[in-house]
Amino acid sequence: MLNIDAFIDRLEQLMENHQLNAASFSEKIGVQRSSLSHILSRRNKPSLDFILKIQAQFDEVDFDWLLLGTSKKVSFAADDLKKQETATEKKEDFKEENIQLENQSNSPKNRPSELLKIVEFYKDGTFDVFLPKS
Repeated sequence: MLNIDAFIDRLEQLMENHQLNAASFSEKIGVQRSSLSHILSRRNKPSLDFILKIQAQFDEVDFDWLLLGTSKKVSFAADDLKKQETATEKKEDFKEENIQLENQSNSPKNRPSELLKIVEFYKDGTFDVFLPKS
């Protein structure tokens, strides 16, 4: 049997994870705002049509999860967005660390006191050697 309180909790979780308020959620699934309001206030129970409309709009939502709270973890778009943001932040941190390392390695205090030679290697197997002026 459907536990209406648990169903509403999952419905609210779905709305929160997609960053939708009641009006935008009801518009997205194609029901009147009052229908959603009556369900959220526990005045009415969700109809089969209401549940099917949710599943049609949110592919990641599994019927077992929505109705019974059982099944594998549901992946929400907002969760995916957070993962992407975290990955982007890590990439930016990595780039910043590399820039700092490059700046440190090019600073005069990290260079050897005396330059011995510079060698340039070319794809054709040749090379040039540059010696400092003494």
